[in-house]
Amino acid sequence: MLCLHSGLDASDMRAAVEAGFRASASGPCDEGGLGAGEFSGEPNPMLPKWLRRLRRSEVTDRVMNDPRTTMGTVLGVSPDEAKRGAAGWGQADFDEPWRDLSPDDRVLLYAHFFQLGHLEELVTAFGRLFGGTDRPRDLIVVDLGCGPFTGGLAIAGRFDEDARLDYVGVDRSQAMHRLGARLALAAEQVHELPRIRCRWATNIQTVPWDDRPGWRPVLVIVSYLFASPTLDVETLVADLDELLPRLGRGLVSVLYTNSARDDANRQFLIFCSMLHDRGFELQVDEVGDIDVERGPAVKNRRLRYALFHRPSRKTLRLG
Repeated sequence: MLCLHSGLDASDMRAAVEAGFRASASGPCDEGGLGAGEFSGEPNPMLPKWLRRLRRSEVTDRVMNDPRTTMGTVLGVSPDEAKRGAAGWGQADFDEPWRDLSPDDRVLLYAHFFQLGHLEELVTAFGRLFGGTDRPRDLIVVDLGCGPFTGGLAIAGRFDEDARLDYVGVDRSQAMHRLGARLALAAEQVHELPRIRCRWATNIQTVPWDDRPGWRPVLVIVSYLFASPTLDVETLVADLDELLPRLGRGLVSVLYTNSARDDANRQFLIFCSMLHDRGFELQVDEVGDIDVERGPAVKNRRLRYALFHRPSRKTLRLG
């Protein structure tokens, strides 16, 4: 299990970050290699019961009870075809039909086969970032490559129901937005969650945000986005830099998660350098293992986690 030390002792995001993730990295964009964290061999804690119930009712049961699902098939295709073809290992154009499957079918299959692992990783990360009793109560979450509300589901259970959470899900697929909105609504019905206001956009430039900028803390989730072979990191960071002043001048943290494979992180140093140029400091850069239970077996997932943060700005631009 990846061990990122926790222990919040203040109510703002700065304390959450500084107490939740203690940095051992040598500095921004150190090319000397990854620093290995401290790991244990214990299985990853199970997802919260409410989240397991939600996935069962809104994802698993919908797939398994569909009349097209038979012995050896899901929605009429083999599991291998579902993962490789319909879901494209998470990199498909989900808004286009595939064979007899609609965009909504394809997204449902993606959630069925791939969302659980991402939830486990993010729940683990947020459990360490927000592990204490004092947590931000007025947080803005920007989830880049959000899929079907994955980051929102993972973080929502970390806050009391009287907290306020604005969730901005950015994904090029409208079908992902539809399933995400369905899961967000279902989550409110099965668990006492904070007040979550969801917004959806197909790219950062079109994020709908009409609130006046303030000093609320912002958490940007970049989870497995770098797995996309077409990702333009320079454009991504430039667009993010344009969006953040619209949200306000509060503390901004960026949580990066990805496979530990070198090819999956080939653009990480560029990303790190561009964030550093915009005032972000690298707080954590670690590779670690999470042991997850899959039936009677325990499987190992080796992951890369990085955390950046930029302090609150001294002036607030209202115009």
